[in-house]
Amino acid sequence: MLNLGMTEIFCFAVIALLVLGPEKLPEAARFVAKWYGKIKKFINNVQNEIDRELKLSEFREEMQKEIEKITELERRVQKQLDELKNTQAATEPEQVQHQAKSPAKYTPHSRQAVLPFSVQYQALLAQQPESNQSTNTFETELKIAV
Repeated sequence: MLNLGMTEIFCFAVIALLVLGPEKLPEAARFVAKWYGKIKKFINNVQNEIDRELKLSEFREEMQKEIEKITELERRVQKQLDELKNTQAATEPEQVQHQAKSPAKYTPHSRQAVLPFSVQYQALLAQQPESNQSTNTFETELKIAV
C-alpha cells in the first residue's frame, strides 16, 4: 500500500518524537497503527468485493453463452425433428403400398431378440436331443441366437 523505506520511517519517527514528545509518542503510535489497520482492512474488503463482482459478471457471461448454445442446439434438433416428420409423412403412403404387396416382412424386434440370453439358452436346452449330431445343431443355434 505505502511504499516506505527504512529511512522514511526513521525520519517520521524523529519528527514525531520532536513534535509530540516522549510522553505522547507511544499513544500516538497506537492511534496511527489502529487507523492504519482499519484502513487496510477496508481497502482489502473493497478489493475482495470488486473481485467477487468481476467473477460474478464473467460467470454470468459464460452462462449466457451456454444458454445461447443450448438454445441453438434445441432449434437445430427441432428443425431435424420437423424434417424427419415431413419425410416420414411423405414416405408413409409408399410404405403402406409396399406392405400390401409383400405380406411377409422382417421385424427386427422379434420375440427371440427381446428375450434375455439366459431365457433363450434355457429354451434351447429344453429342445436339445441327446445325440451328438444334434449337439452341433444346438451349438449352431446357440451361436445364431447370440
